[in-house]
Amino acid sequence: MKKIIVLAVFVAIAVGEELAVSSKMIAEINSVQSSWKAGHNHITRMPKSRARQLLGVDMERLKAGKWEPKKFTREELLRAPESFDARVEWPKCTTIQEIRDQKQCGSCWAFGAVESMSDRQCIHKGEIRRFSAEDMASCGRGVLATCGSCNTGGQPECAWYYYTHHGVVSEDCYPYSAGNSSSYTPPCLKKCTGNTQLDWDTDKRKGKKHYVLVGEAQMMSELALNGPFEVVMFVYADFYSYESGIYHHTSGGYEGGHAIKLVGYGEENGEKYWTCANSWNVDWGEKGFFRIRRGHNECEIEIISYAGIPE
Repeated sequence: MKKIIVLAVFVAIAVGEELAVSSKMIAEINSVQSSWKAGHNHITRMPKSRARQLLGVDMERLKAGKWEPKKFTREELLRAPESFDARVEWPKCTTIQEIRDQKQCGSCWAFGAVESMSDRQCIHKGEIRRFSAEDMASCGRGVLATCGSCNTGGQPECAWYYYTHHGVVSEDCYPYSAGNSSSYTPPCLKKCTGNTQLDWDTDKRKGKKHYVLVGEAQMMSELALNGPFEVVMFVYADFYSYESGIYHHTSGGYEGGHAIKLVGYGEENGEKYWTCANSWNVDWGEKGFFRIRRGHNECEIEIISYAGIPE
């Protein structure tokens, strides 16, 4: 990873482009608040334009979605515990604890979805399997206008529509190869390129239904009832430098929209937080996870979320 950081710095210097986050910004972040700690990592050392390529959700198009939010009864909302961690609640579902790497590709919308689908397949069906991000990102293109590529990104609504109408194969069948460059989105081969003993059609798993969630209370209830799901957020420059603690926007301008997986919530020193799994590898954040302020719609994270139930 050190070689990658050094290369990114060299590229940025060579083209005269500023890094995603400067040492000056990191020092300022750590000096003005103590809720979270900023530091350098492989994302902060990228040229700013490369870091932005990781953010594959158009938040304006997202807000224009027409799906009806799932409704909960008052009793269901009251049953949500004060704190919750899916990693602890379902320890046998090992995918909940995994952190993946989208590489240099705007496929966060696909990763947030397939990671959630993997967890729910275990929680609801007792099957441990990793859904394929490449099937979602490559074969989902063209299914809806909101399906995208490494260059353009995509929308969570595409991912969950594809899941319920077409199904998704396993990572074992169709391993991830995207992100080798900023423009590379592999063609959809519709055959198992990993474990060639598997059959593409029979390896597919579908969702029975999909829906959206709006607001803190609904998100808490859904997580405790059905398991992890996909959330979206605004990303500001300081988020790239997140190292630990409970994040809130402190410094830097808006960079783009990002999709991640929600796995838990709680409170620390009087500050409520969500726990999320990112897809930027384990050497970012808290071993790939991060916590973010809860109950304030921080970075628009409580505005809309996506989930579904396996068939």
